[in-house]
Amino acid sequence: MSVKYELLKKAFRIIPVQKMMAKPYDDLMKLFKTAKAKPNIPVLSDPDFEIETITVDSSPVLMIRHRKPSDSLCVYLVGGGMLKYPKPFQAKEVLRLAKETGRDFALPYFPLCPDNDLYDVLDMLYDMYKLMLNEYCPEKIAFLGGSSGAFMALCLISYINLDKEKLPIPGKLYLSSPGSELEPQERIEAEKLNKTDVIMSTTALDNIFAGMAGNKALPEHLRYMQRGIYSGTKDVYLTYGGDEIFSAAAESTAERLRSYGATVKLEIGKGMYHAYSAMPLVAEAKPAYQRMVEYLKV
Repeated sequence: MSVKYELLKKAFRIIPVQKMMAKPYDDLMKLFKTAKAKPNIPVLSDPDFEIETITVDSSPVLMIRHRKPSDSLCVYLVGGGMLKYPKPFQAKEVLRLAKETGRDFALPYFPLCPDNDLYDVLDMLYDMYKLMLNEYCPEKIAFLGGSSGAFMALCLISYINLDKEKLPIPGKLYLSSPGSELEPQERIEAEKLNKTDVIMSTTALDNIFAGMAGNKALPEHLRYMQRGIYSGTKDVYLTYGGDEIFSAAAESTAERLRSYGATVKLEIGKGMYHAYSAMPLVAEAKPAYQRMVEYLKV
């Protein structure tokens, strides 16, 4: 383990991040000032790209398109448990990813709690995806998600499959640490991982999930990634940190996707933290980030 990673783990214990994230959802909304949050979309400029902000269902979507037209798109769904909008540095990262992968990128600033819940986000993402299908073939569209963003991407697949319009499924999914409710045996394993996860905990999972759901009773396919409806899914890259609680559901989520005919690459990073591949804070995570880039390249 690198010195930086050792220091990072110690810092997360001192702050401590895990304890903070385990607060009741109302307290987290106060901490992140969710109710007063507004999208902070930086002004980006690059001679090789056309950059604009469009609106879908009253929510902004940052669009980054190659001036030399690309026929491929990636939709980046950031995590944060519906507590915060993408940060300016994440918008800048999207521009960098567009350069590295050759894809156009869409960064949605989907609605937050407390005035919205998971259904509102899925409605917005559905309408955005439908709009993107006017420009790109579904096989050329990828979704990239981290943490709750990865969860939302999988929820969207179920949402599409159950909708009467039967939109085609996007060609690729890169999902870093999607989390949802756990089966009983998985819960037991996750409780053990509370000791090694420096960011999340089973208490945080319960609180954040209930907050995103607006305390509504969700159907099984939105509560459990292991019970999603994934018809038409073709190509999925799943990653989990070996030290995080969500890795307890890694195998069952992968098997559920495979049961619908999807080709699934499952990567569990030994000793790694929540969403490490999409959030390479230390040298140990950078190879996984680069594999992500290679997966999304056209």
